[in-house]
Amino acid sequence: MTTDEIGLVGARTALGLEQPRLEAELGAARHRVSAFLGATVDADGGVRRPCASRTLESALLLVLLRGRGTHPEQVSRLADYLAAPEAQVTGFESALAQAVLHGRTIDTDVVGDELLADFDHFSVTRKRLLFDVHLAVAGAVPFDPSMLHPARTAATEGGDNSVSWVELIMLSVRVLVAHGLGRAWEISYAEQHRLLTLLGSSRAPVWEDYPIAHLLALLAVEHFAPEHPLVDSGVTALLASCNPDGGVPGVSDLHVFTTACTGLALARAKAEPALLRRLCDYLVRQQLPDGGWTFGEHMRHTDVDSTSYAAACLATVDPVRHRTTLERAAAYFRGMAGSDGGFPTYMRGDPSEVGMTGGVLSALPWREFAPAGLPEDAARWLLDAQQTDGTFERSWSLSEANTIWRAMWALHSLPDPTRTALHRRITAANAASLRFLARAQHRDGGWGHRPGDPSDVTSTCYSLLALSAMGRRPHHDPIVRAGVAHLLSRQDRDGTFTAPPDQVAPRPLLFDAPVFTDIWVLLALTSCDTDWNW
Repeated sequence: MTTDEIGLVGARTALGLEQPRLEAELGAARHRVSAFLGATVDADGGVRRPCASRTLESALLLVLLRGRGTHPEQVSRLADYLAAPEAQVTGFESALAQAVLHGRTIDTDVVGDELLADFDHFSVTRKRLLFDVHLAVAGAVPFDPSMLHPARTAATEGGDNSVSWVELIMLSVRVLVAHGLGRAWEISYAEQHRLLTLLGSSRAPVWEDYPIAHLLALLAVEHFAPEHPLVDSGVTALLASCNPDGGVPGVSDLHVFTTACTGLALARAKAEPALLRRLCDYLVRQQLPDGGWTFGEHMRHTDVDSTSYAAACLATVDPVRHRTTLERAAAYFRGMAGSDGGFPTYMRGDPSEVGMTGGVLSALPWREFAPAGLPEDAARWLLDAQQTDGTFERSWSLSEANTIWRAMWALHSLPDPTRTALHRRITAANAASLRFLARAQHRDGGWGHRPGDPSDVTSTCYSLLALSAMGRRPHHDPIVRAGVAHLLSRQDRDGTFTAPPDQVAPRPLLFDAPVFTDIWVLLALTSCDTDWNW
């Protein structure tokens, strides 16, 4: 497809907005979203917005409370939440809800045929086990001997199993399956002790801000130490995390990650300096000794994604003032780099991921922070990871455009020597992703999660962010102009935006954090008419 042909794709969706009117509406929309996001910042600089309730966690909390015979009012509210159609959209959700509400079982493979049907990730075997066990705990399927695996601990296995919550979850699963099969004698005292030790190791009220891990551990401990104080305190914390609709959120606390993303968006939109300083001061206080950031408050385990957004916010606002903090973040990144040049999410040595690698490369002015070879190695890994149709693996999002955006931001944030050395490959990568985005754009100007899916605000933002990194602007590019026009048409009366969830955790299970829609909108509307680079 030629550039002219690509232009025609966008031109047919320009929605009749003349350029002066489009620019005026874009500026007004950006101002309203910026004001809304600015109002979400607390006095201490944190942004604390809730995640929506989710069926999995709500069903397992209902199982836990019924087993204990406590909190009848909360039991009733959880049942009401699970009975609503919104809690039974997928086959997996319906199986969970119907099992805990009515004792119904299933004879279909909702995990393999639906939930993991398109899941291509190094953790697929573990995820298969986990989702099957979730269904068994809810009563939707029977426990099976194949579910009973040997103990897996950080001390005995490497890779992603070294993440504390993976060890906690897998040990909890082992206990639950053994008891479900009537083989409790297979669980040793040492395993019970280790589970209790892990359960008591978190500083966060909900264990590492991860409700499903906490729930599995409590359900397991109920079998051998139901009177342990960690059970009572855990139930209290989980109940306190419930949303007004009675359900349990998929993530109890995303405050650090949300603050970092909000700060980056407001910084790119040139918000008030005092507001930006407040946001940055919060992030500086949240940095952990290893130089990284966690996604929630009071957690112990840092991750590359949260660290990328936090560092990008600080570097965008004032790289001089935050020099020491950014140097520590750079050291964290250097320690996380894989031998292939890419970056994982949690643990050095885990497989590299596009979103994480793109985030690292666009987080800092690497001409100042990088050791020899880091930007070029990471960029080469990203370029090698691009598929022939211009896309990348989707990682933590359902939207194809998410990792295209993060890769394009990264490739256009490279230090000049690296960008020059890779000029031909970057140009080819741009062209491939541009062709994909042009073909995937709908006649209404928007983009969906994947080609053929309905347009949604978030995917449209990701697409516009990718195009903006390529230097394409609404005043000369009909694809961008049509995308901006579509985005503006989706703004609600209060100035905010809504979109279906696209984030996944645990992958590939969706969770919904509504504030992110407005964050991505502000980033997109700001980037569309702003030239930037390090």
